[in-house]
Amino acid sequence: MAKTMFNDVEAAKIAVNMERSGLAFYTYAAARVKDPAVRKVFERLASDEREHITAFEDLHERLLQEPRRESYFDDEAIDLYMRRLVGSHVFSDEGAARRLLDDTDSDIAALGLAMRVERDVMLYYQEMLNFSASPAAREVFQAIAEQERRHLMTLAERSEKCEDFQG
Repeated sequence: MAKTMFNDVEAAKIAVNMERSGLAFYTYAAARVKDPAVRKVFERLASDEREHITAFEDLHERLLQEPRRESYFDDEAIDLYMRRLVGSHVFSDEGAARRLLDDTDSDIAALGLAMRVERDVMLYYQEMLNFSASPAAREVFQAIAEQERRHLMTLAERSEKCEDFQG
């Protein structure tokens, strides 16, 4: 039986699902937190996730029109690494966002979880940028990875302000 290996089309589809999970996460987080400033950050990030979904859906459609490559990994070990990277993402299934947030007991904990999410997503996008065969895919992964980096900085700044307020 032939094993399906990672390619740009699959990478874009996974990115769409990661962004959808991010949207669910930030929407739910915004409804749960007490601090209005933290809520505003989560609402803005949810809005950004909607834009990312559109960007990756558009990329996915463009890639479907290109000649299909079986894989951009010649090495099964790299393919396995990428699959494990995706499998280790904070959102391994649809209900993960709610379960993880339900286990947090403060706005700071929710911000910390959000930073973990952003780091996971940035790592995936950076790896896709490194391995992608498509210039269009590399361009989108680069742009979104930079936005995710800014998300992480925003979350870290808000977390510091919350700690200063509580400390």
